Amino acid sequence: MGVQVSPLTLLGYNEDVNMKKQLDPQSIKIIQDTDMAISVMLDAGKWLEESGRNLSQWWHPQNMNRVFLLQHIEPNEFYAALVDGKPAASVVLQDNERNQSWKSINKDKKQPALYIHWLCVNRQFAGIGLPKVMINFVQQQAKKRKFSLLRLDTIVHETKLRKIYASLGFQLVGINKETAFYQKEL
Repeated sequence: MGVQVSPLTLLGYNEDVNMKKQLDPQSIKIIQDTDMAISVMLDAGKWLEESGRNLSQWWHPQNMNRVFLLQHIEPNEFYAALVDGKPAASVVLQDNERNQSWKSINKDKKQPALYIHWLCVNRQFAGIGLPKVMINFVQQQAKKRKFSLLRLDTIVHETKLRKIYASLGFQLVGINKETAFYQKEL
């Protein structure tokens, strides 16, 4: 089979992975946990920095801490996926657009949506499909909360990541300066 790169692997930012690894759904538990989620976010920020990526302030390792993040995120908005009890992926879910303005897309009409931020995978767990698991979890949360729309954004030059979002059913709805905006109707 050789080395393959799947879109799900790219969401975890692993670009050279042997895809023989399989994810056992029984080994995954998704919980609300600020500290575990931040630990995954810190791992992702460090990896991005070590990889020479052009980081925004949102991914700098020095900002992956409670002091910085709790200025932008409520403690109950952090989710961590545990694989065999170890923090493996995280996501932040918000029911408002306080961390990214969608005015250029919405114009003057706000749309109720569940906003996805800081979706990332611990490097030790890259390549086993966790981003798809996390998006499935987000969709379940949206339905429970009576949202019919998911939204996320990324830096325009993250073309691989943008392709992954499209492969997960997100539609590009606009580009404003350096930000690409995506949404998915449920």
